[in-house]
Amino acid sequence: MNPLPANPPRREFLRTILPLSLGIALWAGTLIGACVSSYTQGRTVTPVYHAAVADWFAGRSLYAGSGMHYLPQFIFLFLPFHLLPAPLGDILWRVLSAALLALSLWSLLRLLQSRWTAVMFALASLLALRSCFSAMRNGQANVIFAAFTILAAIRLARSRWGPASLWLLASLVAKPIGLVMMLLAAPVYRKLIWRLVFGLAVFALFPFLFGHAAYVLAQYGQSVRHLSSLSATTENRFADLNGLLRALGIGLAGRASQIVRAGAGLVAAAFWWWHARRKSEPDRSIFLLAVATTWLMLFNPMTEENGYVIVAPVLAVYALRFLFVERRPAFGWILVCVSLLIGAVPDIFGQRYPNVGLWWRPLMILIFAAVLVATARSQPSAGTTSESPS
Repeated sequence: MNPLPANPPRREFLRTILPLSLGIALWAGTLIGACVSSYTQGRTVTPVYHAAVADWFAGRSLYAGSGMHYLPQFIFLFLPFHLLPAPLGDILWRVLSAALLALSLWSLLRLLQSRWTAVMFALASLLALRSCFSAMRNGQANVIFAAFTILAAIRLARSRWGPASLWLLASLVAKPIGLVMMLLAAPVYRKLIWRLVFGLAVFALFPFLFGHAAYVLAQYGQSVRHLSSLSATTENRFADLNGLLRALGIGLAGRASQIVRAGAGLVAAAFWWWHARRKSEPDRSIFLLAVATTWLMLFNPMTEENGYVIVAPVLAVYALRFLFVERRPAFGWILVCVSLLIGAVPDIFGQRYPNVGLWWRPLMILIFAAVLVATARSQPSAGTTSESPS
């Protein structure tokens, strides 16, 4: 007599195939809705990207009022989509960004080595996608940036130093704030250092293949001045910690704001470096992702409400990790509530109180930061290896 199968087909279907299909359907439905909404409402930033590509090849300034808040290398990331006919290029840009983010979320959850990975993927998609929708609709680089940072963390967890370096460099191409995770990672994962040095040299020289030296150098100089000016912005349209402080009547401006942000960066770096030595993989790399994205939401002066797509997948993974893997339901349910409320409250009250998201979202991330601090020392390693990162 043949023994009964250890994993009956019905159970396998309910635990794997069905939730994975639901998760994919959620991403596909959200992407379709985002594309339709973009073209019916005219909510898109891709014209800025098209204009920047056109300016580069016409030899014009990238930073003369075009809204270009990226390094010159971003031109070549968006170039293939610029060359396609409209609206095909813009649609494929959104499809690639969303597909990479969904794939990175699935791969990150697989690091947890749980038999409930497919269920967690469906639930994480449900938790994160509300914070992803607006950025997907607008075609913002935040979506692909979020995917690049997660993919870098996954490669770090697997000690794949070359691919990890490439994903970190890709995140810098997508947004200058990619430098944050790179600076945090290099001192701990020291095998990255020579690869990043070489990669950054190629990164810096690459634009010279597509422009005269004088023009490229001028764009580098303008990018530094432009991005430096943004670091002291006092506009009341950003959802960083200063958005919360402004709501309390104690907003920081100018030099004081820069000092606080720099100080917070040093504290975050020390916090990460101290705890990284005591963690094994994949706990270490997931923790790096959480520290980097939390700092970016709270202390990047250009954090828009749509920028919370960067932290939403990480927040969802932490919530489900506490619930499914580490069996710490109190922290898990706190983060589930944060994941849901971070977008729900601005949606419900935003029409009556237009600036509610500017202070509510950083308030929710402060709760996430508090959970990270509370669990950093006691968090058990659900890892595959305790190999030294250096």
